[in-house]
Amino acid sequence: MSELITLSKKDAQFESYLLGTFSKTHRALPQQTLNVNSASELVTFRVLPLNEITKPSFWAKMSQIYKVRTFLLIFLPLFLILTKNIDDQTMQDPVTTAIATIGVLLAFISINLRNDYMDHMKGVDRVLERSGSRAIQNGWITAAQVKHLSSFFLFMALVCAVPLLFAFPQLAGIFAVSLVVGLWAQFKKQNSFKYRIGGEFALFVMLGPLLTVGFQIAMGVPGDVEAFWLGCVWGWLVLFVVHLRNFMNIFPSSQAGFTNTVNWLGFDKARRLIAGWWILFLVFNLTYHLTYAGFYWGVYLTVVLAFASVGFIYKLKNISSPVGSEMRKVFRSGFYLFLIAIGMWVFECLWYLLR
Repeated sequence: MSELITLSKKDAQFESYLLGTFSKTHRALPQQTLNVNSASELVTFRVLPLNEITKPSFWAKMSQIYKVRTFLLIFLPLFLILTKNIDDQTMQDPVTTAIATIGVLLAFISINLRNDYMDHMKGVDRVLERSGSRAIQNGWITAAQVKHLSSFFLFMALVCAVPLLFAFPQLAGIFAVSLVVGLWAQFKKQNSFKYRIGGEFALFVMLGPLLTVGFQIAMGVPGDVEAFWLGCVWGWLVLFVVHLRNFMNIFPSSQAGFTNTVNWLGFDKARRLIAGWWILFLVFNLTYHLTYAGFYWGVYLTVVLAFASVGFIYKLKNISSPVGSEMRKVFRSGFYLFLIAIGMWVFECLWYLLR
């Protein structure tokens, strides 16, 4: 038997219901949130016994909680750097390479979990229906459990970092910057990078040049300009998807008072931002390939991606409203471009390895 209960932010039990610590036998699923992220916030919960919560299979649930689909964001740049150094015959230490790969994955899982926890508590995932893993909102796991798992994976990532620091002291600077950015982005309760204009730059740094240069050093190879620019191109592509997702959610985000670069610009300027961002990616990718990968691959990739971009730019130009199914179509079209770009990048790397 389920029941509905509405709590305000001023109620003593409010936080325990959000965290899921109010009971060991029941879960509170947020159904409606009003005045989100304000002193007068109201949340209506549906309280259910644990045995009445619908759950997918174990592996499907784990995949959703840990957002396995997002692992591509770290595995691809690691693969690109690995391919680069194997092809150049510069890779020195496979043991530290393996430790660095595991450590990066553990840190990424920790950040993903902490992100879901923060967005649930702040209200982002309670207001935006497609935001986050939905595991907390569906009652598969509590916010408190997600927070504890995040801390555990962060600790394990730091354990992996210790031998790397002893082996390559020059990594200390990269770890220090990553730690500062990570603490600001994930542990600051108010105004983290996700809720600041231009704050997406933190994601660019973490998943871009810091990741690629740091991973190359962990392989026993000094950081170089190519690894840095490879990280910049990859980070730029990641932010394209971030801006695209924020654009899809521009209307509910603006209504809820969540600030990011896209909804600060507004609907029309955000369209131009996304189109310009993609065009600049094509330019940066071509420049990188002409400088480091050769004329053939640079021109080939650019021609294919430019041809594939026509439909996306057309949809983006002709969309007239921030609500409705057209926004979803624009997102899908842009995300397909992202997948085509990384698919061709992987094909290129495999060609280098197998030639």
